[in-house]
Amino acid sequence: METLERVWDTVSNGAAAVGGRAERFITGLFGSSNARYIRKLDPKIEAINLLEPRYQAMSETELRGQTTEFRRRLAAGETLDDILVEAFAVCREGGRRFLGMRHYDVQLIGGMVLHFGAIAEMITGEGKTLVATLPAYLNALEGKGVHVVTVNDYLARRDMEWMGPLYLGLGLTVGAIQSGMDSGTRQLAYACDITYGTNNEFGFDYLRDNMRMAARGDDRFPKHMQQAQGPLNFAIVDEVDNILIDEARTPLIISGPAHDDVTKYARADQIARQLKPEQHFEIKEKEHTVALTEEGVRTAEKLAGVESFYTVGNMEWPHLIDNSLKAHHLYKRDVNYVVQQGEVVIVDEFTGRLMPGRQWSDGLHQAVEASEGVRIKEESQTLATVTLQNFFKLFKKLGGMTGTAMTEANEFWKIYKLDVIAIPPNRGLQRINHPDVIYRTEREKWVAVADEVERINRWDTLALADGSWKVGRITKETDDKVTFEEKGTTDAETVSRAKIKEIQRRGLPVLVGTVSIEKSEFLSALLEKRGVDHAVLNAKHHKREAEIIAQAGRPSAVTIATNMAGRGTDIILGGNAETLAWALLQDKYPTRLDVPKEEWVALVSEISTREEMKAQGEQVRQMGGLQIIGTERHEARRIDLQLRGRCGRQGDPGSSRFFLSLEDDLMRIFAGEWVKNVLTRLGMQDGEAIESRMVTRRVEAAQKKVEERNFEVRKNLLEYDEVMDEQRKRVYGFRQRILDFTDGDADCREMILEMVDRQIEQNISTFLDKDYGPQSFATWASGQFTCELDGNDFRGMTADEAARLAVDEAVRQSETQIFEAVEENLPHGEEQAEWNWGALASFANARWKLSVNDRELKRVGRDGIIDYLRERAAEAIHRIDLSDGQRFLDPDFGLRSACGWTEWRFGIPVDPAEVEQLRQGGLDAAAFKEMVRRKSRESYSERDVEYPVLVGLAHFSGRQPDGSRRLDREGLLAWACQRFDPNLTPDDLASSDLDKLRSGLVEASRRRHEAGNDPRDEMKRMERAVLLQILDNAWKDHLLAMDHLRSSVGLRGYAQVDPKVEFKREGMRTFDLMWKGIDERVVDVVYRIEQVEESALRSTWHETAAVHAEAPSGTALAAQEAGPADTHRSEPATVEPIRNLAQKVGRNDPCPCGSGRKFKNCCGKSSGVAAG
Repeated sequence: METLERVWDTVSNGAAAVGGRAERFITGLFGSSNARYIRKLDPKIEAINLLEPRYQAMSETELRGQTTEFRRRLAAGETLDDILVEAFAVCREGGRRFLGMRHYDVQLIGGMVLHFGAIAEMITGEGKTLVATLPAYLNALEGKGVHVVTVNDYLARRDMEWMGPLYLGLGLTVGAIQSGMDSGTRQLAYACDITYGTNNEFGFDYLRDNMRMAARGDDRFPKHMQQAQGPLNFAIVDEVDNILIDEARTPLIISGPAHDDVTKYARADQIARQLKPEQHFEIKEKEHTVALTEEGVRTAEKLAGVESFYTVGNMEWPHLIDNSLKAHHLYKRDVNYVVQQGEVVIVDEFTGRLMPGRQWSDGLHQAVEASEGVRIKEESQTLATVTLQNFFKLFKKLGGMTGTAMTEANEFWKIYKLDVIAIPPNRGLQRINHPDVIYRTEREKWVAVADEVERINRWDTLALADGSWKVGRITKETDDKVTFEEKGTTDAETVSRAKIKEIQRRGLPVLVGTVSIEKSEFLSALLEKRGVDHAVLNAKHHKREAEIIAQAGRPSAVTIATNMAGRGTDIILGGNAETLAWALLQDKYPTRLDVPKEEWVALVSEISTREEMKAQGEQVRQMGGLQIIGTERHEARRIDLQLRGRCGRQGDPGSSRFFLSLEDDLMRIFAGEWVKNVLTRLGMQDGEAIESRMVTRRVEAAQKKVEERNFEVRKNLLEYDEVMDEQRKRVYGFRQRILDFTDGDADCREMILEMVDRQIEQNISTFLDKDYGPQSFATWASGQFTCELDGNDFRGMTADEAARLAVDEAVRQSETQIFEAVEENLPHGEEQAEWNWGALASFANARWKLSVNDRELKRVGRDGIIDYLRERAAEAIHRIDLSDGQRFLDPDFGLRSACGWTEWRFGIPVDPAEVEQLRQGGLDAAAFKEMVRRKSRESYSERDVEYPVLVGLAHFSGRQPDGSRRLDREGLLAWACQRFDPNLTPDDLASSDLDKLRSGLVEASRRRHEAGNDPRDEMKRMERAVLLQILDNAWKDHLLAMDHLRSSVGLRGYAQVDPKVEFKREGMRTFDLMWKGIDERVVDVVYRIEQVEESALRSTWHETAAVHAEAPSGTALAAQEAGPADTHRSEPATVEPIRNLAQKVGRNDPCPCGSGRKFKNCCGKSSGVAAG
């Protein structure tokens, strides 16, 4: 089989080579699509070049004025494409004037590619940071924001400070987001025209913004409660392959406590145990719900020790008690769940399998735990999460740049619809890519790498014309001879230059790329033994890492780095003076933008002169440039290309070579033992290596196969997140609509009335369905008999007929159940010692309450047990009284249920005469719905009238030390005059009867409301607060449920179903139930609420950590760096403090509002209700 595989590989490689040659031939005739795309941009490049003298002649003020002119033209109807040529020309001049860097023509091409929403592949050293300024400046002119995304905080700040003078000089603002920033500083950064930051910070801010209570700029709320980020318009992603491919499937997760206080479930359980069915609550078997009656609400309020469930801090009580009642009356132990080892474990309703780890959502699981008396689990849950792929797909336009994107072009297009355009270099590439050298063992490879580093760093090398090498030191040179002292000897020999093909002089800079920190340290130890000075860095310390990488091009520098370390920092031959200058100034100035230009230029010049960087750079170029040594092939070709791309920037010379072994991960998978055996048979000795371009091509072909496989893995993993992505967009979109309503705009009333209409449509349609009565009877009777009854069988029956049919069907099903139970527990063909008489007794007792035990069943014996249990079960079934079910079969049951639901839900009685009139007309469901809709709106209008009065009375009354209530009549009168009617007098509020006082204020509120100029301030705040709190709580519970579903959905594979399909189906079903629950709770609260404090809503989200989670690679669990933990807190602002210059009011001084109360008991008290 291995022989066939090798033959197939040989044939496929040959076919691929022939296909590649044919493709190159056709491309040579007609040109590639990439070349045609670039040629289309040539006219724009020429136009920009023609404008250059014009803008060079302008003063700085005139140049800055072009930004204002561009914005005026955009406002007049022109597009960004219309002004692209002129804007790029202005930006080019800004770079030349403010940065001392003029954009090359190829950089203009790269800028256009980014602006058009594609990926620009530019080799290392082509100035991607400068390229990004072109589309950033152009798109920032719209005023919708531009995000420039980098891979770490250091690069975000560096690039902002580096390019900042260009933006500021052209009249734009620029900021940077950094980890640990407080909310106010973040808002300032996002308010800038251009914002730099990392993918993690932008993603976390998106999630946090959708947990905040106010929109950006809503000054009714403190800054830390306002959103910061704003719309996602245009993003330019640096190192786009790393961010959108490598990290695409890794989620950003903000976590927090799953439940604020688990003891509340136990308290709700104690209350539920004291409530009586029918009197205090109604059980609806068909809908699988429990609803408190009005009497039940009042009784539960007394038991809970609160005045009202519909005041601040108490709105969660009805939901908690409903869940507790469900736990006691709808969810049955050993049917819906079992208790094992002190934990509630759900039983799958379809398969009967236990599902450990799964939880019911919306607090129901905790209610069941409380009812069973087991420990109520405290756990952390996901509060918000998004993968980077789905976050970046939210931007209206996306562009990216990197040195290695072409190998992933197919994936970029399939996932993001992004084309990859290769940008030609400004100067020709002089890098030499040597073939790989492959050793049999990893030990041999590392010794060879250390030898090669030592050779380049400490020894001169002569490449002779006959193909041999000499390593040692050149002691003397003439025009025709070289005196050479070979390594390991003291004898000097003279070599004619005619025999020398090439001389490689010692002291060339070397960069060694490794795949892990451990291997970097292993190589470092080998070099230390050889006395080779070197620097080791990894991807943990971005700041130090950039400094070392920037100086890796100096003579004799040896740098060991992981392949990803130092991304975004160019290696300049001779050294980077600017990096060293900032290292000296970073403790003196907060940012590079704060360094005076004269000081900066002087220091850079001093360092460059002192270190002789220009001379050393030229020396290194003459010697051959930076030498790259790779120590292992990565499974993705672009990672290897990134390492190679470290050398050869801007036309500099350089070379690269990979040292491999057959024990490397990639080589072990695609070149197994048969390769090692072949090499051994060929006589390959220890320390020998093979060097062949054919082998290098085979390795690259293997990498391509791995890339294709990894793409499929990523695509499969991301399909799970697509479910959450659609749900997230809907929830966050709905939430943003709520936040966007302010006092001066439309309010949330229409959103709530839409919920009311959905409730009416769903419930009234159910109640007035002709089969509602029979279905309700079947559901109720099924619960009584513990069997499955079909409501269609009871259509048109009387109560007696239905009862007889239900009994007969229950008896028939009991016979089948008994036979199956006996066969399962007392199977024929097995030893009697294996029979489980106890399980059979438990089954019969749980199903029909027979009170039998295993000893009694054993006396009956196996042969007579079926008849015995059938008789006992039939007797138990016949004893069940079904008289209570007669009401379900009453012809008016559905209508009575609809009327009762309307009165219970909206607090409005239904006029019997109006119902009778509808009945006589044929009881049209649409007409009944319209009547309920009309009454619900009348009731809502009445809430508009009454609610402000309730708020005012609550605000101006308070508890005295003796427990009595005291009303601040002066404050109440001042507020009522301003809120309702300026003609109100003290006599209007003089009554000591609170009900009479309330009635008078309600009439004043009604007059204001009927006049049509009621601002509805109190109702707006209440509507907004209720919607946000209920939506956030429901979404938080839904996320917890989805966490558990994701962790256990794989078990569905045992039922021969696709877990991915089941995840989507169950996820959407749960999501639909969440929205239905939101509608029910919002309608319930809005029609009953008495007052609300927005300050109480701050506890909805408690962030404890913000983490960029790890994800496994295609072949192994790749250890990726986790994002920093971030605690949600309000930190001191770094801007100038805001000081209160008004006179200070003491806590016990009279309140300056004129109420006559002490300040601490009036405006100084956090009440959440504005007095006006």
